[in-house]
Amino acid sequence: MTMLHSQANVPQTTTSSAWADILGLQLTLPASSPAHPTALVILNVPMPYATGNNNPGANFGIEFNGSVIAAGGFTYNEKVPPSTGRVPTTVVAVVNLLPIPSTVEAVWSNVRGSKHPSHRQLRHPGGRFLILRAILQ
Repeated sequence: MTMLHSQANVPQTTTSSAWADILGLQLTLPASSPAHPTALVILNVPMPYATGNNNPGANFGIEFNGSVIAAGGFTYNEKVPPSTGRVPTTVVAVVNLLPIPSTVEAVWSNVRGSKHPSHRQLRHPGGRFLILRAILQ
């Protein structure tokens, strides 16, 4: 079994309502082989939170060669949450490796995007790792 790994440990924020790259979380997968025709791709975001005043939340995705193939996320139950509790999120996908090397990348967006970026922010505090892994199978 071969594992590829990428991690980001710097604070990141997005105010985008469209998919945006999570900086530092990109992997190049090798070409398919008889020993490794697929890869199990795992995005782990252990401590995300969102702020806002309309049930804020976040979406996370795995992008394979430019297309989002798996996604997950969260929203808070309260319209204006009294605190920004952490919501661990993991997204998993199996990809068929191509005859040539290919790319997987972590992406994210916020929920119910706003014209006022300070009203909706998705953050990941420093010291907590964002991780993208691919296990060749």
